[in-house]
Amino acid sequence: MRWLIRIPITGILLLLPNLTWLWTSTVKISNDSDAPIDAVEFRACGKTRSIGRLGPGHSAFRLLPSCGDDTLDILAGGSLICRLYVEGELYHVDASLEPDLKPDDGSACSYDDPISTLFLAKALW
Repeated sequence: MRWLIRIPITGILLLLPNLTWLWTSTVKISNDSDAPIDAVEFRACGKTRSIGRLGPGHSAFRLLPSCGDDTLDILAGGSLICRLYVEGELYHVDASLEPDLKPDDGSACSYDDPISTLFLAKALW
């Protein structure tokens, strides 16, 4: 009889983080190089948020603030790496940083399909 209660509770606990995924916008910035990248930051809703140094193979996952239509800028070492349009929900951006990227060539950033990945998987890996 207890399993009748445990199954729905487990389902709800797994579903809640993924509902958060649908109600927010996120950015995941990854260092795909063999060298650390200094002064990584992003700008959204008129505020710059520092991530700091990203070691080789490391990534940073952040929820974006909700302020309606906006532009997301990804910066590394003071140089603009990419700029993408975002909104307060359902925009999930993946940014791959490498030392040889040219500023704002657009190749470093892409949108992620919000249905293709789960919130917990994205945030933890």
